Parts: sequence; structure tokens; C-alpha cells
Amino acid sequence: MRYQASIEQSDWHVFSSPLRCELHHPVPRYGLASFVYSAGGELAFIMHSIDPAMQDSVANVVSTAPFWKPGKDKELGQLSLSRGKTPFYVSRRLAQRMLYELDASRMPTLQYKDWADQTDDVYVTLSSANFHKVLPEFQRCVSELLPYGFDDLKNETVHFAHNKYKLSEQGQQLLSRIATYASLDDKVDIQIRAHTDNKGGRRYNQRLSQRRGNSVKQFFVKKGVMAEQMNMKSFGERKPIASNRRKSGRAQNRRVEVSISRLQQNPFPLH
Repeated sequence: MRYQASIEQSDWHVFSSPLRCELHHPVPRYGLASFVYSAGGELAFIMHSIDPAMQDSVANVVSTAPFWKPGKDKELGQLSLSRGKTPFYVSRRLAQRMLYELDASRMPTLQYKDWADQTDDVYVTLSSANFHKVLPEFQRCVSELLPYGFDDLKNETVHFAHNKYKLSEQGQQLLSRIATYASLDDKVDIQIRAHTDNKGGRRYNQRLSQRRGNSVKQFFVKKGVMAEQMNMKSFGERKPIASNRRKSGRAQNRRVEVSISRLQQNPFPLH
């Protein structure tokens, strides 16, 4: 069984944003092939199939020559095939190799045994026709991605001087990265957790932690983050992470913890 777009059918198109670049290629009767580059991440190749794979297996990746440019096949590597609608996930090096082959007008092909009874050979080929028309757009998108991504920003902590709730310059720089990312992705939720050391009364420290949390929240709002994306709680002195008996410990406890989460059912969302 062979799956490949004809020259007339071969379509490549790009989805671009400051957070994610996607280069898509529909394979008729089979599914959608995609090269994906996320901010702060690396290149990957993903294949979504119309019919889900029924079992785990292995596949070979071969570069074949088009009929208008004869040449020998080249073995590119082997990869695991996973059950489900996203059977193929190819990481950086092999994904980059596949892009190089397409750029050389060759056609990366996935070869494996059929999912039913492992009897027939299946060939899924990426056509290089019309690839060069969109490659510059994909490369430009990659060059303009944010230099940091979701995983780089998951958990951050901003510290405060004794009895203060104003953000330091260092704290503003740290939060600016989160603000930039969250303002570009409205599916990101920000959790703000504010704390103090135990110097002063409990009620005073509760109010102080709330002021620290509000300081962070207002900073995000001014940077373009929607208020609905944020959830803030203040704990006063109730949740120290170090001993308040020491100056160094108290300094660690005077903090606002900022974490981000993202509701994402599909680990490889495509547009």
C-alpha cells in the first residue's frame, strides 16, 4: 500500500506565530504530516493518521528520488511507531534530515508493516513538489520564535526586600518573560502565590503578602496579560520554605511563586 500526493495534489502550507511554527503536508487517504518547531524547543516531525495505529511497531525512514530526478534510495533511520492517531513522532536530528532531503527535491518515506496483521508493506511518502515555495516562510518563522518556551517558564520565584512589596528590577525582568509568553497564548493560566517571613504580626504579614501578590498581578496586567488568566492567593507567613531563624532563610521566604499551566488535551496541537 502506497500513500503519496501527486504533483497536482502536493500541498505545503505554514502556520506561524511567535510561539510555534508548523509546516503541514496532507497525504491523501492517510493523514497529515507536519514539521513543528516550538519556542524554546527544537524541530520535530509528527504524522497524524486518519485511521489510528492498532499496535506499537517500528518503521524505517528512507529518502527516495522523484521520477524527474533519478537516484538511489538512502536509509535515514529507524523509529518507533506508536498506537493511536499520532503513530509517528520524529525528534530533532532525523526530522532535520528529512527537511534536508525535501530541500534536495527528494522524498522522505515511512516504511512499515500494516497494522492489521503485519503482512503487507506500507509506504507513506512526503512529496517534495511545491515544498520550496513555502520553506523560506517556515524558516523565517523559526528565526522569529521567542528564545524561551513554556517549559522554561513553568515555575519562577520573585523575592522581596524586608517589609517591601515593590518589584525589584531583577524581578521585573524575570516576570517579563512570563508576561510576554502569556500575552501571546490566552490558554496559559498563571498561578500567583505570595508569602512573607515571620517578622511582624500574622495579620500584617497576611496583608503584606497580598500586596506582593497584587504587585505581581498588576505588573502582568500592564504587560498585556488578561486578568482572567491569573489566579492569586496570599499565605502570609504560613508556608515558609526555609527556617525563619536565619537571615538567609527569611530572605527565601519573602517571595512570590509564579507558575504557569496550559490546558492541552492533544500534546501536538496542529492548526
